[in-house]
Amino acid sequence: MKRPTKPNGFEKFIVGRSSYRGFSKKPANLDQLSKILYFSAGLTRFPQQNLESSRRPYPSAGAKYPLEIYPLVLVGSDIKKGLYHYNVIDHSLEILLRPIRRKDLKDIWMSQKWFRKASIILIITAIFERTTEKYGQKGIVYSLIEAGHLGQNIYHVAQKISVGCSAIGEFREDAIVKLLDINPDEELPIYYLALGN
Repeated sequence: MKRPTKPNGFEKFIVGRSSYRGFSKKPANLDQLSKILYFSAGLTRFPQQNLESSRRPYPSAGAKYPLEIYPLVLVGSDIKKGLYHYNVIDHSLEILLRPIRRKDLKDIWMSQKWFRKASIILIITAIFERTTEKYGQKGIVYSLIEAGHLGQNIYHVAQKISVGCSAIGEFREDAIVKLLDINPDEELPIYYLALGN
């Protein structure tokens, strides 16, 4: 098998994917966030407004879609600093906590201090029961695999619109559970990605 030597078009785009951590604290805007959320996770197929037959841009076991996205806006221009929930049905942001204060965030950071210079952090959680009710304990693994698919989408859309993106798995789960005000017996943070200019 020969290695392709002259990638072009989409191949070149894939080869160019990389993590970016040189964030500048420049504000993100609502249009950028809207594109990233919609083309990564939105209802791209929503026939007759029927949620059961809707589809999103990533594979999901049994189309159960156990993942939720919480944008944490650290620096914004036409979007205020705060914690939001992405409502995938309406393609809208639900305000959970605004304004966000330094003390609200101090316990979530670990060694990855560079995240503080990002404009937005997308916190991805899983409601495992959506998938385990059909697939049993395998549903937990399927949900984690799905988070990887979603994360790659976020990388690709961010890259396409010239927004830096870097994923990381190191965070204080209990602090994020507290910040999101979720029940850890029902929903857990599993992944997050930093975005910025």
